[in-house]
Amino acid sequence: MADTYPLFDLEMMVTWGDCDAAGISYYAKSFDWFTNARMGLLAHYGFPYMPEWHHQGISLVCLHADCQYRKMLRPEERIVVRTELAELTRSRMTFAYRILKEGGALAAEGQTKHAYVDNAGAPFNLERRHPELWARLAEAGLISEKR
Repeated sequence: MADTYPLFDLEMMVTWGDCDAAGISYYAKSFDWFTNARMGLLAHYGFPYMPEWHHQGISLVCLHADCQYRKMLRPEERIVVRTELAELTRSRMTFAYRILKEGGALAAEGQTKHAYVDNAGAPFNLERRHPELWARLAEAGLISEKR
């Protein structure tokens, strides 16, 4: 992941509810954090998920998710979930994530890949189905072919 546009940093604190009985962050919580950071990135660039995507009949269905863990996280640690929109094309989006401890040490990194699907679950070409949204994404410089 390069520190390039478009990036978004979600600052948060690890809670006890994020941890297992050993007091270490439970691995699956990273994917919740990725979701919150992804939605934060979209909102930050003027495309909040619910009004701009979901309520328009666009779901971002996850095709792939992975995370590699480097360092343990414990309750009350402050972290940053650094999120990059790595790819936005007519058929899908890819996000890359880094979870950073205070001081910048890498705790985990991963990515999610999403397809655009309609309410019936059928994939579609975003540019053809929602040309106004596509034009706004292009104007914001978020489309991969335009970057």
